[in-house]
Amino acid sequence: MVQSAVAYFANGKIIVAPVVRTTTGLGLEVDPSVYAPIPAEIALGMKEALVKSAVVVEHPPQSEWKNFFKPFQDAAGVRSHAAFMKAAQRVSIRVVDNQIKITPQRNLGSKEGFEPIADAALFFPIGDEHGAALAVLQLLS
Repeated sequence: MVQSAVAYFANGKIIVAPVVRTTTGLGLEVDPSVYAPIPAEIALGMKEALVKSAVVVEHPPQSEWKNFFKPFQDAAGVRSHAAFMKAAQRVSIRVVDNQIKITPQRNLGSKEGFEPIADAALFFPIGDEHGAALAVLQLLS
């Protein structure tokens, strides 16, 4: 089972969320939580998000897509996706071969989203959530 999460820095807040898989294989970011910019808090948030991500959910109908990102906007305290994306930073967090892989992503704007910067990925052993959390904080600052 794939374990995956994302962390954002948007509107001065750090937001961590699991990425669940749908029955069609699409990754969906769900249930965002706001954390203090403290390594122990981020480590806990990452660990929880990765555990919550190890599920497959029913693919949502198209009628539900319009407001799918609203919980992230609410977590950041902004009214629109464009406002969220204006200066947002994002990293992906995945468990790969018994390592935590942290990949920074480039903000391409509200229309294009984010793209991974694959050659800048960092790896940490499972169990070194603190080191991974420090890297997330550095990448999001």
